[in-house]
Amino acid sequence: MKKTVCILLVVLMAFGFILTSCNDAGDESKAEVSNVPTAYVPHLGETDKYNGKELVILASGAVVGAEQSFCKEAIDPGELNDEPVNDASFNRYQKLEQNYGFKVKTVWQEGYDPYIQRVRDDKAAGTDNYDVFITGLQTLCGLAAEGFFADLNTIENSNLQLDKPWWDQPFNEDMSIANHLYFATGDILMMDDENTRCILYNKDIVEDKGLENPAQLVYDHQWTLEKLYSMAKAAANEGDGDGVMTVTGGDTWGLVQAAFESYTLILGSDCPIVSKDEDDIPRLAIMDDRNFDAFTKVLEICTDKTSVAYTEQYYAWNDPNASNVVANFKNGQALFYTTVISAVNGESLREAEIRYGILPIPMFDEEQETYCTTINPYWFQAVSIKKNCSDMDFVTFALEAMAWTGKEYITPEYYERTLKNKRILDDDDSAEMLDIIFSNRIADVAICYNWDDCIQYYNRVLTTGATGLSSLVESEQDQFNTAMESTLEFFMD
Repeated sequence: MKKTVCILLVVLMAFGFILTSCNDAGDESKAEVSNVPTAYVPHLGETDKYNGKELVILASGAVVGAEQSFCKEAIDPGELNDEPVNDASFNRYQKLEQNYGFKVKTVWQEGYDPYIQRVRDDKAAGTDNYDVFITGLQTLCGLAAEGFFADLNTIENSNLQLDKPWWDQPFNEDMSIANHLYFATGDILMMDDENTRCILYNKDIVEDKGLENPAQLVYDHQWTLEKLYSMAKAAANEGDGDGVMTVTGGDTWGLVQAAFESYTLILGSDCPIVSKDEDDIPRLAIMDDRNFDAFTKVLEICTDKTSVAYTEQYYAWNDPNASNVVANFKNGQALFYTTVISAVNGESLREAEIRYGILPIPMFDEEQETYCTTINPYWFQAVSIKKNCSDMDFVTFALEAMAWTGKEYITPEYYERTLKNKRILDDDDSAEMLDIIFSNRIADVAICYNWDDCIQYYNRVLTTGATGLSSLVESEQDQFNTAMESTLEFFMD
């Protein structure tokens, strides 16, 4: 897991330096000899051939304010403001300019469709004077399928070292198709981690109801869908005395979430919509036995209206009142809340007067080898490079330098100082829970490319049941395979 590994490396490097200093103390002959690299980015060495160059990034950020608070800081900090993550990023750019002579410029374009349309229009007009694209993964996938990006696996003499810990190797494996890769992420950004799925739980409800400690269940490899469901049912309480569970009264829910989190729970069972063969070719796997069993269990949980509430049961997703459902957790009226990491950085949860902890997505059963989680494909960010970039040597050098310095100087401020020690308060378990969450993250390539709008498959059948899933796949699989094969043929041509 990129964050844990990078912190460990920093500590080990520092410890090694201390030992060397102690052993050499008082020995003037040794003081003149040093094996410590002097280059700012050691493996890239010292060079002045990039003096005066400018890396131009076309970026987009989320439009929901504080809930995505680390988007601009990672890409374009602007100025020092005494916020540790922002200032670490700002200082990183200053050091890169001082040591290598290049600057980073960001051009902002908000929104999914406007971003895609701008790339198309700029390409047609010859005004695409940017080399790098940073935006949500699903937006990038749409552009990759139109041929805008370079294949990162085939760039000649690339400076990118995508097999190193500052790049996310599991992501590379998930998102490659037929060994073609058009995106990368890792310590160069923070919106990948911010848009990783998790579950929050109310500690007071656990104690008041005498429930098992869910963090201990995680340690004991017993945190499963069945445990989640049994605890949710035990916590649910009709508190108004009217005999009806509502999301705007005094009732307590076992679990609150959006309909899409049915997919999140299925991915926690290690069941992506596609699997890939030995040639890195995806195939539709939604009706495989394990996937279908996971859906059946998740369906049972999500449609239990006596203990579980998902937003779309009560409101359209874009209804101004839709937040009423998950607000029950923030008001202390829900045991569990399926969400993303960015929620703990959001203002509403920071101001909530509840004691809460964080958990990985539960496993399907105890036979599952490890906990899994997935992402919000809309705002999980990655980096792409323009196809036929005129100065690929410089662009790959600059991105590699940004990624390595992100691991060394920015990730510790974000992950250890801010996320673990500042946002997760009054908790002895959440730091380790975060490590577990990030240790096995799945980017489902089908959802990211959204072939045949498959991102809505599970949502569509929440009201029709398991037989509805069979019928949906039977009716949609030809369209899905056609869309997927079109992408495959384009990449392999």
